[in-house]
Amino acid sequence: MPYTLGTIEASEALIKDLYINLRKKVNAWSEITKQTSQARMGYIGQHLTSVVTGFPGGKSGARGYDLIISQDPLKYGEIKTCYRVDQLGLCKDCGNVVSSIEKHCSKCNSTNIKRRDDSKWLIAVKDEHALLKVLQPDVYYFVLFEMEDFSDPDNMNIVASIWEVNPKNIGFKYCMVDYYYNIKSTAPLNIWPHMIKFLLFHPKLIYRSVIKENDQIETQIFPTLNNTKFTELAELTHYSQVPNFTVDAVKNCLTELNVTFAENATKKDLLSLLETERRSRNLSSQAITDLVAKAIYLPRISDKLGILGG
Repeated sequence: MPYTLGTIEASEALIKDLYINLRKKVNAWSEITKQTSQARMGYIGQHLTSVVTGFPGGKSGARGYDLIISQDPLKYGEIKTCYRVDQLGLCKDCGNVVSSIEKHCSKCNSTNIKRRDDSKWLIAVKDEHALLKVLQPDVYYFVLFEMEDFSDPDNMNIVASIWEVNPKNIGFKYCMVDYYYNIKSTAPLNIWPHMIKFLLFHPKLIYRSVIKENDQIETQIFPTLNNTKFTELAELTHYSQVPNFTVDAVKNCLTELNVTFAENATKKDLLSLLETERRSRNLSSQAITDLVAKAIYLPRISDKLGILGG
């Protein structure tokens, strides 16, 4: 039957056709060939994003525009997909490779398995031209497939999520400039789901579904349900071990808010003070992410902002 972009029915039908059924067949062949059980899930992420947003793609695969928001004037979106489901694990007892669908080691039957969920989104910033190009899309969509509870080997439910990010957000564009001028290597920029770097992009969660082990789909967040929401920074003391959220960066935040503090205060105490101000002033998620992003990145890139036009 035909489906309409922008509907829950279309999103669930797409997941059944292009995710559940495909994954079953890939896993079945993996048992025979002993090859990887991963499929090209990046393209599935593009299909799903088109269905959820209602915007068609440019039929370009890895090249061209991932989403066409409007033709005249041209507005387009970029899609990044991170797939954390079918990574190979390792038996801690005998060293045998263990697939994601195995609950026991096939060699020694041990349940002492090291599971991996370290996949991330990648953004290539090879040169200044690429940096400017990264900042050009009107919107980014970050798609994530992950296990519902990675610590529970008996929970085989999968969570599919999509976040929307405005690349004009300070946290996004400052991060890209900082990476290119201060960190850049031959590898792309790694964006880790749920970590502070991504949260400073001020991401808006527009889609979430739970794909049950029995293949049932529970759609929890969808644009037509009017329940999309921004993913906010956690309680700020949670980031006391984050290396680039330095003591000086926390002090910069407090100074910007005209809050006095003891110069010899610990980082955790300073973060606690900042969290108190965040709550007492009822700072919006945009305000707190911009405040923290400026404090972290500006001292590192203040002389490079000309590339952003100021």
